[in-house]
Amino acid sequence: MKLDRRQFLRVGGAAAAAAATGAALAPEVEAATRPARRWRAKTSAEMPAPDLETLLLTRAAFGPRPGQLEHARQIGGMKWLEEQLDYENIDNSEVEELLLNRLPTLNWSNKQFLDLDERGQGVRELMQATIFRMVYSPRMLHEVMAEFWSDHFNVSMETNNVRYFKSVEDRTVIRKHALGKFKDLLTADAQSPAMLDYLDNAVSTKRQPNENYAREIMELHTTGAAVNGYPYSEEDIKQVAKCFTGWTIDNRANAPTRGNFMFNPDTHDNSTKTVFGEQIAASLGDDDGRIVIDLLCAHDATPRYIALKLARRFVCDNPLTDAPQLVERVASAFERSDGDIRDTLSALFTSREFGSSFNNFGGRLSRPTDLIVRMLRVSGLPMDKFTIGQNAPVFNRINYALGRMGHLPFYWATPDGYPDVKTAWAASGVMLMRWNVGLAMCGVGAGSGMGARMVDNWTPLTAEGVQTSFATAGEAVDYWTERLLHRALLAEDRQQIVGYLTNGGTDGTPFSGVANRLPYAVAMIFDSPYFQWR
Repeated sequence: MKLDRRQFLRVGGAAAAAAATGAALAPEVEAATRPARRWRAKTSAEMPAPDLETLLLTRAAFGPRPGQLEHARQIGGMKWLEEQLDYENIDNSEVEELLLNRLPTLNWSNKQFLDLDERGQGVRELMQATIFRMVYSPRMLHEVMAEFWSDHFNVSMETNNVRYFKSVEDRTVIRKHALGKFKDLLTADAQSPAMLDYLDNAVSTKRQPNENYAREIMELHTTGAAVNGYPYSEEDIKQVAKCFTGWTIDNRANAPTRGNFMFNPDTHDNSTKTVFGEQIAASLGDDDGRIVIDLLCAHDATPRYIALKLARRFVCDNPLTDAPQLVERVASAFERSDGDIRDTLSALFTSREFGSSFNNFGGRLSRPTDLIVRMLRVSGLPMDKFTIGQNAPVFNRINYALGRMGHLPFYWATPDGYPDVKTAWAASGVMLMRWNVGLAMCGVGAGSGMGARMVDNWTPLTAEGVQTSFATAGEAVDYWTERLLHRALLAEDRQQIVGYLTNGGTDGTPFSGVANRLPYAVAMIFDSPYFQWR
């Protein structure tokens, strides 16, 4: 993604937020979607709240597939959370076996990518696998956290040799440690060739220390940005850069470890360093970097920064303003557990702030990937309809839509990761594409670049097990509202959909006379503020 698009998303977002919340658009934009509708509930604060299980499956998962919400409600939200945190005991073999059979580069080593000079296939297959896992993996919270840490430790596929290395990083760093110990994740990331290449540490030597990684491991990965010399100073950055000199990539053409992390003692600065006032003795070699990681994980600022980012992802856009006590409690859980990610998440998801977050704190607008994946999940798209590999029409259409909305996996250009606040995703062009995705999902798209259908020969209305016959229009609207939203509409907004389905009729209008309009009415539910907010 180019910087001008990033600026467009940020600058255009605030002005277009009204579009995200259901206000009327300009006539030419309305004409591209459907007749103008003014929703009574424009933000989540104005909507009936979901129950805890629905909230968990919408935020701690990418929405429920058919039957999953019923299971969560049967066992209770907290038991569901326990199951998801214990992800190793959730059988995921069907998804992984299919992926490995169809996408061979998922198991390649860095050496294989470099020896074969293969980047394009690896990029495409990793992106396919990422979306496919989001849609089908029963390890729902693990998938959400894999996305969270991919943003937190962002590397861009468009930079240097990251295209060679990202697939291995995704497997051995992000996914391996997504629900483990933060220190293990941070250490693995510091030794990841994708990160070493992206932030130039691979070329950082005692003669020419490069400060890029040293700055970002503090500002973005652990303590947060410095203010007036706290938590770190410019001198700390210089000293940390020296500590990580020699942490590089094995570039020897014939080496069996080609493309892997290696420590080069010849390019490492062996002098004495001082970081955060702590002296690191001379001649410790690669232990210098490990000591820095220890210091960062033990720093008072790190638990609070991680808690802030988690609260922003799962609770609200501005946690320090709207939920400061939550940030402190989650930080305390992180610190008490020595950075155990499961314990930290447990403190967040069992908090009163999370439980009441849907109607409070300004709400959470779905990011584009979350939105599309949630549509596919609640619709019950079967695995065999989501073809992967060289012939992947569903992925191609998703890829097109995400590219237009600026949310392609692993393509954010700068190390701060994709934005996680509503104003970044509410620009008018993004909103129009959101609506077009809803129409294409229901087989009635047009002019969006995706074609009429997101999935060939399938829509949510033809999914296995869906009800296809109703006595009245009101019955049809209630059925699809529950199936897609799992919560109620305001009476005025329910009537909006009934009125559209019946072309001005009422609840009691016989369904048989308006059945041909149902795909458009279902798309209206997808495209309503009720589905856009989560």
